[in-house]
Amino acid sequence: MMMNNEVQKPDDATLILKRMLNAPQERAFKVWTSAEHIQQWMQPEPGMVVPLASMDLRVGGKYRIQMKTPDGEFFTAVGVFKEVKAPERLVYTWDWEKDGSGAEFGEVEGKPSLITVEFLNRGERTEMVLTHSRFATVESRDSHARGWDRIVESLARFVEKE
Repeated sequence: MMMNNEVQKPDDATLILKRMLNAPQERAFKVWTSAEHIQQWMQPEPGMVVPLASMDLRVGGKYRIQMKTPDGEFFTAVGVFKEVKAPERLVYTWDWEKDGSGAEFGEVEGKPSLITVEFLNRGERTEMVLTHSRFATVESRDSHARGWDRIVESLARFVEKE
């Protein structure tokens, strides 16, 4: 599959992914931040589903995205919004629950990284710039790069459909 994402790795702890979305800025932002939409498009690996997602979209608000593999393993991302400037910018922490199988917030690994997502207005289109920084290891950065590449690809297809 041809990926249309531009991926940069400026240092060992940082990943930058850029993508032009065929959707207006307001829509791109809404799809990225709405729990019901996230359940439809977030897919870091083929066959993965999002059984539960919650987004308290305000500074200090928490989010939780529970992803499940076809063989039943859970990967649950959680964090706190540091900056919410709709529809153009979001900054939030990103961490993983140790056991993400529950329906409520669980114990986290405690190694949060930081995500900044910018939605730049390009008329009918939106340039999305995702910067994921503060990775503990190069391996973690690279595995997230693969996941985000697929996620943004799936987002682009979803946002263009509606």
